[in-house]
Amino acid sequence: MSFELNAVFSLSIVVSVVIGWVRFHKTAPAFLPLLLYLSLGFINECIGIVLAYRGHYTVISYNVFGLIETVLLTWQFLKWGLFGQRKRAYYFLQAGIIVLWLVESVFLSIKTFNSYFVMGHSFLLVMMSITTINMVALKETTALFKQPVFIFCLALIFFFTYAILVEAFWLVGLSNQRTFRLRIFEILSYINFLTNLLFAFGYLWIPMRPRYILRY
Repeated sequence: MSFELNAVFSLSIVVSVVIGWVRFHKTAPAFLPLLLYLSLGFINECIGIVLAYRGHYTVISYNVFGLIETVLLTWQFLKWGLFGQRKRAYYFLQAGIIVLWLVESVFLSIKTFNSYFVMGHSFLLVMMSITTINMVALKETTALFKQPVFIFCLALIFFFTYAILVEAFWLVGLSNQRTFRLRIFEILSYINFLTNLLFAFGYLWIPMRPRYILRY
């Protein structure tokens, strides 16, 4: 896959970002963390493309965004009611996420990919997505493909499951084979593109805020 096509696939996230901010003041506010995550993801993709084009490494930006996305998406699951009244569990989890990221960044250096943290937070996000989908399936009576939370969770499962596999291949050394490594990241690029399309589709189904007519 060419550098240009990979860049286009990566920047396709801008579609959901634009839709999200255009409709932000008209839709339910419970999706703000996800919108922030997508917006910062777009910025991170731009930074990564510029650095890669100039021949620089993207390790630091990749690691920092890994922490940001985990914190924001965990906050999003709180907004979706995953933690219920268990606010302590939520704060404990967020603190644990930050501590684990700091531990790996300090001991393995922030200049190397935080593979263990990526695998851990990806697994966490997949499990939270599956649990949330089960909640939605039990509560909703309309078609699931019209439920934005279901669509967003499906996108997260799709992307982070493959992210776990990529990091697993990296840890066991299979990434040392150039052809295999290129094929893995080529597939990841396609998955990233499909995930971005799912995010954009999900934003189209976010319910609009009700309009109230005041009568005097």
